[in-house]
Amino acid sequence: MGRGRIKGVIGLNERLQECIQYFKEEPGLSRLLPKLIERYRSLGRIGGSVQLTGLKPYEKEALSAFFRKDYTRQASATISFTLFENALAKTKYFELAIIDILEAYEGREIKTNSEKQLLIENEKSAFFYELKQEVPEIEDWLSFIERKGRGSRLFHSLYEKDCLELKKILLLVAEAIKSLPQNGQFERLPFFSQRITKNPHAFDLDTELGRAFIHSLQFSLHQKGEWSIIKNKLNTEEVNEILQAFHIFRDDLLNFVTVSGIKGWKNDRIDATIEAAADNRTVLILPLREILKLTSARPHIGKRVFIVENSGVCSAILDRWQLPFYPPLISTNGQFKLAALMLLDLFVQEEIEIYYSGDFDPEGLLMAQRMKLRHSKHVTLWRYSPHDYLKSLSTKEIAIDKLAQLNRLHIPDLESVKTELLKTYRAGYQEELIEELVSDMERYYLTL
Repeated sequence: MGRGRIKGVIGLNERLQECIQYFKEEPGLSRLLPKLIERYRSLGRIGGSVQLTGLKPYEKEALSAFFRKDYTRQASATISFTLFENALAKTKYFELAIIDILEAYEGREIKTNSEKQLLIENEKSAFFYELKQEVPEIEDWLSFIERKGRGSRLFHSLYEKDCLELKKILLLVAEAIKSLPQNGQFERLPFFSQRITKNPHAFDLDTELGRAFIHSLQFSLHQKGEWSIIKNKLNTEEVNEILQAFHIFRDDLLNFVTVSGIKGWKNDRIDATIEAAADNRTVLILPLREILKLTSARPHIGKRVFIVENSGVCSAILDRWQLPFYPPLISTNGQFKLAALMLLDLFVQEEIEIYYSGDFDPEGLLMAQRMKLRHSKHVTLWRYSPHDYLKSLSTKEIAIDKLAQLNRLHIPDLESVKTELLKTYRAGYQEELIEELVSDMERYYLTL
């Protein structure tokens, strides 16, 4: 019984090879099996049909002979698996299974597209599982990437191109996360990069490693509720803001804030340069490098500092200033740099009141919200009433996609302004409020 069974299998194998030889040696059928294989691979099962177009005379003859149907007058032929199976049943190859014929013709096991995709997904899952075991400190981030969270396309593209290179990048990011500056210390990005990788440019933002590192920091801030949405593309200020949140800065000379009327101390010694600027009604460009040396800061007079985001507004206030001393006035010059944030932290440390004024557009209002959330007890949002907004109203309409940013605005202090802005779709600018800002400031000093 056993020998007869083996003999039968051998017989089928010989018949299968003979069948394959027939299909490969018959020019008129050379396109048929590859098409059937392609159909099986895409459909995932034996079924459906294929189409042969632009039939040559010799193909028409071969198809007519095999299928016992006249194709000589047709320019194309639609061949279903059922038709192929019925034709095969009328030949000496009737015992052969179609899948065996297709795989023997292909010379290997045929994986369907769905099977291939499942295999790829299983391999990728194994890749991430092993990484999570190796670097558990970034497990949440790896899971976010694995499930294709926002901004993770970079990693999946790298995986498809070179999974070993991706692993190297992710391990370096894990090492960087473990080695972030601690205990209130700050570090320049090139030196941080040199410390981790021995290459000062490894974390440059035009490199895959640099982009991966920034994505990991975005994810960490997002988890803490400090970053609203993980972005694929970030502008320079956003990148700086993310790095600054982890005590890393890209430059400590070009990272600066404009100030007047303040004093600073280095331990118990007053900073003579900052004091001289205040005494002589001089505006000072204060770089982060110098702010890092300060241990405390206070207004030259009073217990309040005033902040505007626009350097032109800052200059206009000083132009109109009538009192004999310059006010403690700070211009952030757009988005908050680390220099501005660190200086404000020094003021808060001394229980100084902070009055902040900015523009009435989505970006400006989000900056105001960020300022308020950073130091809620010490920050007063200055001139943010609906009346102030309507007085500052411009003719510039805000694009719909920009207005969508207002969905991120949630503090009560700005709710009424947000409502008005959504009615008008127009921006408002500080320049229209110069007189009111100056009046508020002078009134404060006249009551001291």
